[in-house]
Amino acid sequence: MQSNWLKKEIPQNFLLQKPWAAFAAVTVFGLLFMIIYSPFASGQEAEGRMVGKLMVYGLLVGASAFLATWAIVHPLLSKKGSFWNIGKELLAFAVVLLAMGLTIYFAAFLLEPSADRWNLPTFLDSFKYAVFICFLPYVFFSLIHFPFWFSNLPVQEEFFKRLPMERAEHEPLINISSKLKKESLDFYLSELLCISSEGNYVVFYLQIADKLQKKIIRNSMNEVEAQLQGHACLLRVHRAFLVNLKKITHKRGNALGYRLRLHGLDMEVPVSRNKVKDFEEKMAEFH
Repeated sequence: MQSNWLKKEIPQNFLLQKPWAAFAAVTVFGLLFMIIYSPFASGQEAEGRMVGKLMVYGLLVGASAFLATWAIVHPLLSKKGSFWNIGKELLAFAVVLLAMGLTIYFAAFLLEPSADRWNLPTFLDSFKYAVFICFLPYVFFSLIHFPFWFSNLPVQEEFFKRLPMERAEHEPLINISSKLKKESLDFYLSELLCISSEGNYVVFYLQIADKLQKKIIRNSMNEVEAQLQGHACLLRVHRAFLVNLKKITHKRGNALGYRLRLHGLDMEVPVSRNKVKDFEEKMAEFH
């Protein structure tokens, strides 16, 4: 029973998907934690020196989270074609926690006054601090997917045969304007796979002459969605993703959300829970 629960499919934690996001979140939380809690002996250090040392701790712990995610979690657990589950998520947390604890332990040898640190209590304290640092950011992004952890809904899977779309002779060219007056993007609808939002920028994934190309412009997803109104095969499936329904080759999930694969694109696109109904209705039109 427990083994089956660990194999239950869930969306991957955002910080485990994006190493740079893990670095930023852990660095900020690490710095705040060390300033508020002051777990390390500061003695009579000048304020400037103390702040500098805390910043180094924060950066080192953030870097350890980045490296653990990029060098271990991604190549060993997030394999292409495999599905993320509770067991992988918990194992990934353990890997990140181990990296952070070891970093805090050995960093103290360089940053703190000389002392006897080769003992078990000091070693375990480093992991206690690591738990405090990583607890909020990682648990927050896992709680977003909490319904998946205990859902009894069966996982549905469906494949779609998609032949490469040839551009019609008189297919109109789509123009997307940017917030920067001198920047815009032109493409054909038959070339578009999906669009994703990354901060103040929007990334267009285009398949041109059987090659994947990424085009980036400064804009918001809401503005881009408004400019693309009228194209029935385009659907906003997530706050950060808009997809071309004609390019979907695989969907997997249930009423809590789907994970999509698109023709020629080596990544999964999520369908959020509040978009499932719209997605299923629109997808039926392009089955």
